[in-house]
Amino acid sequence: MRACAVYTSLRRRADFSRVHQQGRRKGDALLQVRVFPSPPDAAVPGRVRLGIIASKKYGGAVARNRFKRIVRAALRMLGAGLQPGWDILVLPREGAAVAGSRDIAASMRGLLGTLGVCTATEGEDA
Repeated sequence: MRACAVYTSLRRRADFSRVHQQGRRKGDALLQVRVFPSPPDAAVPGRVRLGIIASKKYGGAVARNRFKRIVRAALRMLGAGLQPGWDILVLPREGAAVAGSRDIAASMRGLLGTLGVCTATEGEDA
């Protein structure tokens, strides 16, 4: 798996649980985003750690993997606008299944901006 300079992945179940239970959350018609500060003993301090939860309720394997690819690409587009030291958990809502990648990226940018994790503005997507 290739390395990404913008984020690393949440790996441990305990990290997912901590963000899910204790994190602040915002949502819209496409996504629900939860954020929580990374612990000081994180494997790679100073980076954002991303976790994506797309259950079978969302769709088949193809739909779930497509959603994950779109979310990862949206996070990479935000790049330098992300504040380091946060754990981010992204969950799809019903509208995400029919939404395009630009819609999901805009939704993610807005939600992360509201939560104070992202300083990117509306015109920064390619």
